[in-house]
Amino acid sequence: MAAHLPEGLSPDSVDTLTELASIIVKLRSSQSSVPGGGISTPALGNTTLPGAPGTGATPSHVHGGPTSGATPAPGAVTGTTPLPSGPSSSNPNALSVKELPAATDNLKHKLQKARALVKTLPDVNRTIAQQEEEIKELEERRKRQIAMLAKIRDEGLQFAAVEQRRRDDEGERMVE
Repeated sequence: MAAHLPEGLSPDSVDTLTELASIIVKLRSSQSSVPGGGISTPALGNTTLPGAPGTGATPSHVHGGPTSGATPAPGAVTGTTPLPSGPSSSNPNALSVKELPAATDNLKHKLQKARALVKTLPDVNRTIAQQEEEIKELEERRKRQIAMLAKIRDEGLQFAAVEQRRRDDEGERMVE
């Protein structure tokens, strides 16, 4: 499949999950020095950090957020913890919220490049109906090929049986 991809577009060239996970780890490590370890902004509201263990990107009130009176899920944003202003002194590789846009630039450029390259793929503008029509044609073609192969196999078996009988008959004549 990769042979049909445009130059520069490969699974490795658009591996964003590894880079995103690294950024999140660095960001979360800067949060570890803040009490509660969460992020709070009015724009975020009650959400969890993507990649938080066992929580995903679901609202914290589903896991018992501040509105229910229960303890929020690990890594959940509760709306009460202030944003850190810089990296933790205990971890120099930590990423502050202010550094987040610069840290995600490479990721953004990878996605933009991939988006542009995908648009150059053949048939990318075909409608679903056109694709479904081609699928039907290909399925019919496949059925015809399977039928042809079955017919060829049967003819081959018949030929082999006739040849075997002929050899058996010749063998009996030689013995007599």
